[in-house]
Amino acid sequence: MLSMKPDGGGRRTDEEIRAEVLRRYRADLVEGFGEISEWGRAHRERDRVASFTDARSAYYIHQSGRDHLQLSTAQVPAGSGAEWVILVFSVGMGMGSIFPQPSGRFEMSLTTPGRPRVGLLSFCVTGESRVWRSGEVTLAYDVRRREHAAGNCPLKLDAHIIEESDASYGIMTLRVPKSMVAKGQPARIDIVPFNRQPSQRWFKVDVDMFARPILKSHIDPAVEACMAAPAPPEIGDWKVYFGDIHGHSGEERGSGRSCGVGTLDENYAYGRDVAGLDFIGIADHDWQIKDQDDWNGRMEQMDRWDEPGRFVVIPTYEWTSAKYGHRNVYYRDTGWPYFDNNPGHGHNAIGPESRSPADLWASLRESGARALTIAHHPSVGFFPVDWSYMDPEFDRLVEVYSTWGNSEYFGAPHAGTASDRLPGLGPLDALLRGHRLGLMASSDGHDGNPGNAQWSNRQPHIHHRLGSGFIAVLAEELTRESVWDAMYARRCYATTGTRIVMDFRVNGSIMGSEVERPEGGTNLIEATVTGTAPLERLELVRDGETICEKSCRGMTQGLSLEDVCPEQPSFYYLRVFQSDGEMAWSSPVWVG
Repeated sequence: MLSMKPDGGGRRTDEEIRAEVLRRYRADLVEGFGEISEWGRAHRERDRVASFTDARSAYYIHQSGRDHLQLSTAQVPAGSGAEWVILVFSVGMGMGSIFPQPSGRFEMSLTTPGRPRVGLLSFCVTGESRVWRSGEVTLAYDVRRREHAAGNCPLKLDAHIIEESDASYGIMTLRVPKSMVAKGQPARIDIVPFNRQPSQRWFKVDVDMFARPILKSHIDPAVEACMAAPAPPEIGDWKVYFGDIHGHSGEERGSGRSCGVGTLDENYAYGRDVAGLDFIGIADHDWQIKDQDDWNGRMEQMDRWDEPGRFVVIPTYEWTSAKYGHRNVYYRDTGWPYFDNNPGHGHNAIGPESRSPADLWASLRESGARALTIAHHPSVGFFPVDWSYMDPEFDRLVEVYSTWGNSEYFGAPHAGTASDRLPGLGPLDALLRGHRLGLMASSDGHDGNPGNAQWSNRQPHIHHRLGSGFIAVLAEELTRESVWDAMYARRCYATTGTRIVMDFRVNGSIMGSEVERPEGGTNLIEATVTGTAPLERLELVRDGETICEKSCRGMTQGLSLEDVCPEQPSFYYLRVFQSDGEMAWSSPVWVG
């Protein structure tokens, strides 16, 4: 450890820690807070009034454009021979309310004497450890403490934050090339929020001697995270990649009306640089697309943003029907036509040319495209999904969760009001009909923040605070083809927007598989789950019934049991609950 001497020699001093960081990483370790320069509308918190913070003094800002914070760092060493500078901060962040709060970002920039201001990167409020990257600049946040309000009862964290639902506290490290700063002088860090709607989300920096982060024994993970190369989690021979493949932009090229916020480029940039997605899909409605030329231009944008190994863009659009429900179309590559459900009739119209899902699948099949279709918010009363239409060549997955809420079954937890209006139409109901559909999630975000989407508390159809939604795929590599193949194989799972890692198998076969009934008549179900907060419980579902419920302790939990195989074909999947309310669902495994 950086903070401990080898062979049990006791704690290192701060100078010894700096020397070890220089030796190990060729980096100067510098206190991020030296003094406050400007704080605009930032609030100062004095005296410790809750156990949430180790500091007796801090400055915090809301995620509102009226607030900003400017810090002067400690002096950057000269003549050390370092290639990098690592600035270390003791910070906290949270939602600021028990009600859903609009998301957005904080923009961070750096100024050194005699040089112009340089934009570094953007970050967002999170309750889990995260890393943000932009070029050679890296920002790492290592969460050391989490405060979560149970049962929507607000927490009072200090004199200013009195109605908190979810907050975190930890160490933040900012790595920049030493050439960006003036040697022998302090640097200046500006933190400015950007949000299209007022939000109570907040960020704070501890500022007095009790908050000196270099002296903290848990500095190691934050320093290592900002210096390490990106490395996705692994399950067997697969890597786990997280995406949001159901966002909407504000592009107005078809009917003259948009359904989201921001340009396509702005949405792709947010998903990559702020939300930290591995892959993305902006599924604008068919009525937002003017014609085939417009669709071709959109595909060119997708190809420009697609960067194998770093950030993958899945070609997609939303096939929109008020009569049959909404399905997104996902292509394995670009170069294929799109098919408008209501040519000339606009938003959700049911006109004489309106098409059924069968018509869509026939058009896709005739075109020769490798495509899959995914139904979403299937039980919403405005445009429910008609499950009498099913084509297993294309319908491979169903969206179980988004900002509309949890639609798994009637009365499911975290179900927004609109996602639970019609019984018998949820993903579980589709599975019980015999449809072999994997489970995925994405945001269906309309706020220009894919991967971090959240409706505001003014939206009538959303009554939970989780927001967003991720699809996690088990893929061989981060390429468009490999991600799409994992989706088509149903080798994926859904989360409410957190990076839970899940391995679920039946008789040794991974989620999404179809296996023969075992000769011995007994199924072996195995799972391993690693959460982003302490796990609360795992529920094993067989044919719609919970047959095993396991209480959890800690961040990682395994499950292994044998179950007598039913005579009829059956399916199993895993439902995961975290202590902070976040959830995850595996895709099923079908037996028989």
